[in-house]
Amino acid sequence: MNYNLTSIHKQYIVENGDVDKKVFRQICEAFNMEAMNSILDGETFNMGHNLSTLSVVRKERDPRNPKVDWGESNKYKQELVEQGEELYNVETAKGIKWHIYYTDSHYCKFYWRKGKCRIPNKSVYRFDATRGIKGNKEKLINLLKTDDLAYLKFKKG
Repeated sequence: MNYNLTSIHKQYIVENGDVDKKVFRQICEAFNMEAMNSILDGETFNMGHNLSTLSVVRKERDPRNPKVDWGESNKYKQELVEQGEELYNVETAKGIKWHIYYTDSHYCKFYWRKGKCRIPNKSVYRFDATRGIKGNKEKLINLLKTDDLAYLKFKKG
């Protein structure tokens, strides 16, 4: 079954009485915003109902396995294309390599602590924070870019 706000609202009405759908939606949105703001402030959010916790953790980068910074790489690639440069071709081994790698020693990510989660088949579930201009991943990225010490709010994971 797919659980969305409409199905949750219907279940809420059955269990607690009638509440206007618009008001219910506003309450859910406000709750979710406050929960994410507390997570971005370095707190751990307990989801209850045996679902365990959500938080942001600080992870050390493995220098043996560098990760591509796709945002910067694509900007650099576009510059090379505009200048008429030849991009690197694996088959011919000619051209300019345009991948740019992360060089910082750590990164931060959202973390669902499944080890304490008590639901069946938990391995098939995952938590994906929202993306886009108003998304929570963007909020985390902007926080880390604007405040050089923001990463210290988050526990090492």
